[in-house]
Amino acid sequence: METRFEIPSFIKEICKKLNSAGFKAYVVGGALRDMLLGRENPDFDIATSALPHEIASVFPDAIPYGDFGTMMVLRKESNGTIENENQELQNRKGIEPGYKNRKNLIKIEITPFRNDAPGRKPDYAFGGTIYTDLARRDFTINSMAYDPLSEEFLDPFNGRKDIQSGIIKCTGSTRRIWEDPLRAMRAARFQAQLGFSIDASTLYALRAGAPGLADISRERIRDELSKLITGDHAFNGLVTLVVTGLMEHIIPELMEGMGMMHFNKPVDVLEHNLIACRIIRNTLPLRLAALLHDVAKPRTAIRGEKGLEFPKHHISSAQLANEILANLRFDKKIIKKVVLLIKHHMFHYTPDTPIADARRLISKVGWENIYDLIDLRVADRIASGFEVAVGKGLRKLIEDLEILKDEHSDYKIKDLNVTGEDIIKELGISPGPKVGDILEKLLEEVIKNPTLNKKNTLLSMIKEWL
Repeated sequence: METRFEIPSFIKEICKKLNSAGFKAYVVGGALRDMLLGRENPDFDIATSALPHEIASVFPDAIPYGDFGTMMVLRKESNGTIENENQELQNRKGIEPGYKNRKNLIKIEITPFRNDAPGRKPDYAFGGTIYTDLARRDFTINSMAYDPLSEEFLDPFNGRKDIQSGIIKCTGSTRRIWEDPLRAMRAARFQAQLGFSIDASTLYALRAGAPGLADISRERIRDELSKLITGDHAFNGLVTLVVTGLMEHIIPELMEGMGMMHFNKPVDVLEHNLIACRIIRNTLPLRLAALLHDVAKPRTAIRGEKGLEFPKHHISSAQLANEILANLRFDKKIIKKVVLLIKHHMFHYTPDTPIADARRLISKVGWENIYDLIDLRVADRIASGFEVAVGKGLRKLIEDLEILKDEHSDYKIKDLNVTGEDIIKELGISPGPKVGDILEKLLEEVIKNPTLNKKNTLLSMIKEWL
């Protein structure tokens, strides 16, 4: 079957330059896989017979990137033409793994053919052919190559057939998993992103290689987990992590919920967390919050009159989530948001709740998080088996929020029409904690009745209190 790929002109130009210098060059890996699937992929990988110093001689702007002798060049498209990012590349001593493309900036990785023949060190064994290079790749769906100049398509491991069948299978031997244990997570990640199933022997290899994750950096594990849980089929990937034992080396705290039933529901705490992660809107902070929102339930469980109870589990789960995400080296901004959502996901709101409670909730989480908090509550309800996702209480809260938008306030001390300096000056109070206590008390009164938020009114209230 003839296979042709629409390769961007700047990729063809790179291959042409390598070819003109006497080197073979092929587009390989994920870009081909995703083109066959009709998926977008902004990253292109090129495998070449050139060695690292030879790649640098053809592309002076290339920079060493990661392992395997890879050299990276950046290109950006402007008015239909591709321009080098020479100045930026020259100004950087190196590009850290995980460096992402800016708008219109394309990352191209150029790697020498690898060869893991006996006696060679696999990670740095150059001097192979395109066939030895493809044989070293993780899964058949990534072990294809295409020469955009001659239009030659190489598929020695039937990757195209496995793509058509929706199968994730090790290339050649399952020992590929053990060469880099992170590949076990990558299998689950591809499952989550593509919706594929995992070949039986490959699935066995994931379980056998799971302990090797202990030697992998937390940053690399974090990156794979982030891609997995934001995949369109995240639940399938998460289940694979659980059944293969990989989760024990990623977030072992989640596994404590296996077998712990709660609230007479048909799922245990672990599955409840996984389902919530599947249901919630697909952003990284929300998926993390849903995955970990009840992570500490097993640690707070007590036996009550109605069965297991989990007092203040949201507080404990927020604390534990903070430790888990910090251990995985997540960005502090993401950790802060996730922990905030988990801490407040058990908020109480009924059809009879006064609108002042909505102001208090906004004061705690901020307008930027209030609707995410509602999303988390909805996912929690669905994962718990509630027939109605948005109950009467949540509907009342959403209606109240629409009313509060007209007040244009964050319900913070900064929104008061009086400052600590005003209090000190007008009332002759010395600076100290007492001023803060007064401001907190004023805020509570304004939350209950926003019409009180006038400077003279607030100062008069303080005088009455004193």
